Amino acid sequence: MSILLEGREARRRRRFRMPSRDVMAAGLGLGEGFVVFLLSLVLIFDHALPVALGMAAAAALVYGLLAVRAARKFLAYADLRQPYAFHALFSWIAASAIAGLVGGALADWAFSPGLLFWAWFALAAALILTLRIVLYRRLAHMMSLGQLQVERFGIIGDAPSVEHLRADPRVWQQGGQVVTSFVLPEGLGGALPPAKTIADFARDCVDKNCQHVLLIGDLDDLDGIGNLLAPCRPFALNFLLYPKASLASHKISLIDIVPLGSGNSLRLLSAPMNETGRFLKRAFDIVASGAGLILLSPILLVVAAAVRLTSPGPALFLQERRGFNGRNFRIYKFRSMRVMESGHAMRQAQKDDPRVTKVGAFIRRTSIDELPQLINVLKGNMSLVGPRPHAISHDDELSGKFELYAQRQRIKPGITGWAQVNGFRGDTSTQDKIEARTLHDLYYAENWSLLLDIWIVFLTVFSSRTRQNAH
Repeated sequence: MSILLEGREARRRRRFRMPSRDVMAAGLGLGEGFVVFLLSLVLIFDHALPVALGMAAAAALVYGLLAVRAARKFLAYADLRQPYAFHALFSWIAASAIAGLVGGALADWAFSPGLLFWAWFALAAALILTLRIVLYRRLAHMMSLGQLQVERFGIIGDAPSVEHLRADPRVWQQGGQVVTSFVLPEGLGGALPPAKTIADFARDCVDKNCQHVLLIGDLDDLDGIGNLLAPCRPFALNFLLYPKASLASHKISLIDIVPLGSGNSLRLLSAPMNETGRFLKRAFDIVASGAGLILLSPILLVVAAAVRLTSPGPALFLQERRGFNGRNFRIYKFRSMRVMESGHAMRQAQKDDPRVTKVGAFIRRTSIDELPQLINVLKGNMSLVGPRPHAISHDDELSGKFELYAQRQRIKPGITGWAQVNGFRGDTSTQDKIEARTLHDLYYAENWSLLLDIWIVFLTVFSSRTRQNAH
């Protein structure tokens, strides 16, 4: 206990406070934008000063705005394996393009870059990437230690819920701090204290510079919520309903307001991607899978011949899997075993599995056996990136072991995924492994972006974690 107290006190001594996430994100974007401004000035040193300043300012503005957006997401999800480095590279390219357009508008400028220009452009890109990686890794480390405080909370709820939320390390690891609390003996659904007492708590939250007050309750407590909010309306605070279900392990609850007709509705669940996102993801899948099948065709032919010649049976086999929205489909794979199971009744491969052939062991370890699934991607029943589809029998079994597991079906299954590049591949023999894989897949569905897909493909090829537990 003394060690924990010493660690908490040390964290407090090294704590850095920011007014809010938005302010900190703006500061990060402004700082990176200023660096881009300086790099751009050097890049266009041979132009007239007004033109150079205009181009550098345009590059800094575009990059800074994109950096603010990245910083906001980073501060909400300080995950070191997010594609923030790729985002910095694309932002630099976009900023440079806009700067070129500004230069053309300010002066009669014929763009004819030489070797020196491209060398400095590449060096500037490397410097920007390094800055983003070093900066974000440092901030993520500080947040994981609770040293970076970007939001202050007050909480209202029953005693067990308040105690649970105060003790939850995910609060301070996300840059938050619970600075005050108000215990309702019977919760939001019971008898509430006098209005003056509630107003005094709200005033205390203001005095302690809280941005948010979390009301711990459920949607059936609407009367209690209304009565609780009434005395708090004079205060400039954000009042958020924190569902009690979210306090339970791994519970997920997403609620927001949607305009509908002449009123509003509560959205309890939303689709992972909008129409634009689905279009971009499908376009990426078609281009990448088509190019992959063409470029990898020699490898596919060699592997098919090796499988066919070294063990009896076909080179490819089809197995039924459960996919998007619970629809079954037939997946293509190179045969790596001496048996071909339908997917409705089968045993998952284990380490040193005697059913695996010698060629099969190699193609499973290197994931080459999954390459025929590019055909599934081109057909549209799979995506390049998404939760890995399991055989029907495994899917039914895992759904019974973890209640959130079926939510993976809300997005198309993929050849590779967020769980795989984080080392959660293969074995699902324990509850921890099932939950870890599922939660990574759900994180991907809720935070999808085209950059994230590109980053996952990059990690699939180059990260050793992707090949962990492959057998």
